[in-house]
Amino acid sequence: MKKLLSIGLLASLVMSTLAGCSQETKTKTTPTTGNQSASVERIKMRVAYMPNMGSASTMVTAIKMGYFNEEGIDVEPIKFAKGPEEIAAMGSGNIDVSQIGPGAHTLAAKGQAKIFTLDGTSIADEVLGNKDKGVNTIADLKGKTIGTSLGTSSETILNLALASVGMTQADVKVVQVDPSAAVTAMVTGKIDACAIWSPSTITVKEKLGDKVVMLANNNTFKDQIVFPSSWICTNEYFNKNQDKLVRFTKALLKAQDYKKAHIEEVAGWVAQLIEQDPETIKKSTGEGDWPASKLVYDMAKDGTLKKWYENQQKSFVETKALDKAVDVSNYYSPDIIIKAYEANQK
Repeated sequence: MKKLLSIGLLASLVMSTLAGCSQETKTKTTPTTGNQSASVERIKMRVAYMPNMGSASTMVTAIKMGYFNEEGIDVEPIKFAKGPEEIAAMGSGNIDVSQIGPGAHTLAAKGQAKIFTLDGTSIADEVLGNKDKGVNTIADLKGKTIGTSLGTSSETILNLALASVGMTQADVKVVQVDPSAAVTAMVTGKIDACAIWSPSTITVKEKLGDKVVMLANNNTFKDQIVFPSSWICTNEYFNKNQDKLVRFTKALLKAQDYKKAHIEEVAGWVAQLIEQDPETIKKSTGEGDWPASKLVYDMAKDGTLKKWYENQQKSFVETKALDKAVDVSNYYSPDIIIKAYEANQK
């Protein structure tokens, strides 16, 4: 094997590549850090992510620390606004794997994706109201205009919040807005409230100050439901590419351990990738639970993860996001997690 470039030089090359990512819908990089095993056949994987700490942090850590390269994987990160768009791209064959937030799991339950590993749990979603619009409590939302990103975890939080006071979306006016657009709509008064996720929640609070009130977030409903973020692929990809998924997950699990111990450093990498203010992204590090790889493995082995997905599905059915319950094993498998973790221990 030819002598590799120094890790320092390679890291600087990746840093400059990430810094040059465009603001278009799709963002591409080809990382080269780390020590590649001579026996591993190189593969390319197109990876969908969303521009926030919760979605991008494990992926960017595996890039920066060279974990994907060690597995012989050239990752092409591709940016999307939300999970349903990622799943649609996978269905069209344009994406291999995706990181999704809790809300998009409804589509997995509907058979459009297979969960192959857990990334973390989210507490990044909030329902925010504008006091100047007469919104001080959840009950005040009746008849109000609320902006949210449909089909995502934020819509899930909104549905749970409304249900907590005996309301549904029929009692309010819900408009489709992506989180970045919701910031502008809230500040200009075009909407009365919003259900969005970090870092847009942080920006709304900073811009509206005392005028904004947080009505509900993931922790509000923590006794009812866990909000998992997961890595997914299509059922066809899962069935045909077990080896690729194990290698990919080996890198993710290593990255999860590094991220848990170096969360602020990772926040800086995410900020660079998505071209956001580093201080804003650092403020969002507490809006997710970042599990170590051993915990993910243990929960896969003892069935805890399956129970999480079952409880999540019950919430989807109760809020009418899902018509009826299905067998969670249809769209979640612990096999890749178990194989990847055990391979990392050898």
